[in-house]
Amino acid sequence: MLAKAPGFTAIAILTLALGIGANSAIFSVVDAVLLRPLPFPKPSQLVAVWSRVANRNLEKETESIPDYVDLRDQSQTLSAFAAFARTGAVLNRTEESRQIHGVAATSDIFPVLGVPPARGRVYTREDDSIDARVVVLTDYAWKTYFNSDPEIVGKQVSLSWRSYTVLGIMPPGFQFPVEGERAEYLIPMHPLLPEAVNNRDSHWALMVGRLKPGVTIRQCDAEMKTIASRLEKQYPKSNTGRSGRVCSMHDDIVGDVRPALITILAAVAFVLLIACANVANLLLARATARQREIAIRTALGANRIRLVLQLLGEGFLLSIFGAVSGLLIAWWGIDLLRVFGPQDVPRLGEVAINAPVFAFTFVAAIFSTLLFALIPALQVTRPNVNESLQEGSRGAVGPESHHLRRLLVIAQVALSLLLLAGAGLLIKSFANLRAIKPGFDPQHALVGELILPKAKYPEPENHRQFFEQILPKLAALPGVEAVGAAFPMPFSNNDWGSTFSIIGQPPRPPGQELLASHLIVTPDYFRAMGTPVLRGRGFNSRDTKDSPPVIIVNDLLAQRFFPGGNAIGQQIVLIHGDNSQTSNQPSPPKEIVGIVGGSRHESLAIQPLPEFYIPASQDPSRRMDVVIRTAAIDPAGLQSPLRNIVHEFDKTLFIPTLEPLEKRIGITLAQPRFNMMLLGAFAGVAIILAAIGIYGVIAYTVVQRTREIGIRMALGAQKIDMLTMVMRQSLTVIGIGLLAGILGALAITRLMSSLLYGVSSHDVSIYAIVTIILSAAALIATYFPARRAMAVDPMVALRYE
Repeated sequence: MLAKAPGFTAIAILTLALGIGANSAIFSVVDAVLLRPLPFPKPSQLVAVWSRVANRNLEKETESIPDYVDLRDQSQTLSAFAAFARTGAVLNRTEESRQIHGVAATSDIFPVLGVPPARGRVYTREDDSIDARVVVLTDYAWKTYFNSDPEIVGKQVSLSWRSYTVLGIMPPGFQFPVEGERAEYLIPMHPLLPEAVNNRDSHWALMVGRLKPGVTIRQCDAEMKTIASRLEKQYPKSNTGRSGRVCSMHDDIVGDVRPALITILAAVAFVLLIACANVANLLLARATARQREIAIRTALGANRIRLVLQLLGEGFLLSIFGAVSGLLIAWWGIDLLRVFGPQDVPRLGEVAINAPVFAFTFVAAIFSTLLFALIPALQVTRPNVNESLQEGSRGAVGPESHHLRRLLVIAQVALSLLLLAGAGLLIKSFANLRAIKPGFDPQHALVGELILPKAKYPEPENHRQFFEQILPKLAALPGVEAVGAAFPMPFSNNDWGSTFSIIGQPPRPPGQELLASHLIVTPDYFRAMGTPVLRGRGFNSRDTKDSPPVIIVNDLLAQRFFPGGNAIGQQIVLIHGDNSQTSNQPSPPKEIVGIVGGSRHESLAIQPLPEFYIPASQDPSRRMDVVIRTAAIDPAGLQSPLRNIVHEFDKTLFIPTLEPLEKRIGITLAQPRFNMMLLGAFAGVAIILAAIGIYGVIAYTVVQRTREIGIRMALGAQKIDMLTMVMRQSLTVIGIGLLAGILGALAITRLMSSLLYGVSSHDVSIYAIVTIILSAAALIATYFPARRAMAVDPMVALRYE
């Protein structure tokens, strides 16, 4: 039967393939990210532990190592508890050095994750010391950098010019953390920041634990709050206002992407519903030709159940062909998702067509069959044998069929408008993000991170000399307008906050100290970044290590902490975070000499925060991002001069690849851009399917009413009357669909609020635009079959069967 109608079969299969394929592709992402358990033994026992800081409205704050040790030693609900932080190193090799990424973690990380090494051993608490120089490699690093050397265990490797002993190799597939950049090695935490591991005021460690059998997350959360309360009383200076917060590690990892994935999954479900409505309309149209056949079968003794099963079988065959074609579309779509999807989506690389995706596709095929084939089957097999046989070859169907087709069109229009409204809101939200000024000029600016290895350059004076020598040479290159350096650089995935007090203002109680972002910069940093100096002056060559300490603040800090914003000439004292002072020396007051404009640091969606800037000459850092402002962007043209200038200072230093500052900002826009593009694409497919559905229904109606139209025209009706009649009836159905879609969108788009920036989920302009777009598409789809009604010849129509 399907082979006898190749046009109908091809259109139905293609329509279902689009709907099912889109659902399978997105479900594969949902399965990998939201549904699949973490790749560790008994993953439900893994929890993330955060510190909550009430007086600063921070729900997920890192912790200090002394606090972590107290939490670990006093906990009765955790079988293992570890602290960790991302880190990086230069793998020094004879042929070529390269930057690699790793994790610095306490030895408890291995019992927490429950993954034994494939070779050798892991480090233990005896190795958790400042002098520990041991490393555990991942299988990827072992194969990539050491050519799967079977004798690697026990050998020495050089990481940032320090010799480390390889203790073991983790098994294939091991990755921790599971999101973000691939970790290629694990080292003990204490050697990373030996000056901070005993500092209770230094909060920089992430924490993860494993629950004891039978213990719930709620019980662990209550215990952590209790321990944190004791620590608050015991250490009021550093722990006032700090509490504990425990959540599932899986939920902690996917929490930021869950709303977007659920929204996109709902969108593709709507696309499938629209596709099913289209196929249902095709089946209803085809039922016209089969009405007499079904009536004859019934007259010969076939019962209704048997006829319905036959039609469902034909529909299921369509669904299976559509599902197979959809899997091919999904396979192609998954490749696109891997390439163009945001890299911060956890486990995106694990997305694949696997058994759960096959099962989902099969279920989608069954669901689609019931959705598009059952109602037409029930409609065409209704017991009206005499009426059907009397209709002869005209194949007329009753008014119930017409009503059903109109309802399907209304549903298509409503769902299409809902998708269009969601896409329109995301497009406007993304446009708002793109229009935000970050507080500096990212155009024609190149950035690259330069790190001096602590093993070779342990003293601050070495750091000062390095940057004071290379930056002027870079600035002298042809085409370079300004060169500066900063740590931490905006949009570098690093942030550094320090507490401070203001000379002349009453001291703050413990836990309520003033807090601001802390940046170390070179004199030309503001010119290289295009950050405006609003009042006072920037840093210059007279601000040396021997001159009076100075500081620059942004306008937000000046307005928030100084009456009338009059901060020039005032003095502040850093309570924590001044590298130039030892723990036994108080930080000297720093005079505010300038006020600059506020800059966004982590994302365009996050408002600027209070910031202060300290000259690198007075507080040098061994790690800084160099920013080079040029007349034209050409990273390749400056890469070689940068290498030559740095290697004049030290030929062994690793040279990073320069990249446009705009690229770093663009990475933070990847997720909203991805959401916008996907929902926009699905909305476009929905419009096309809805337009095809409207065209099919109107064309079918014109064919069914050909005899009626001929009689009307024979009795004197004009062609324009026929056009108006068809258009009016069509637009009535479309209008009802638009109204239903607007009401549905007003209710459902509120769930998208967390994905929007600078736009309300009830934005009137968006609803007006999408209504106009969908109305125009519907009008075009209606116009052509309506014109056919104008061209009906009355004599031909009167003889029409």
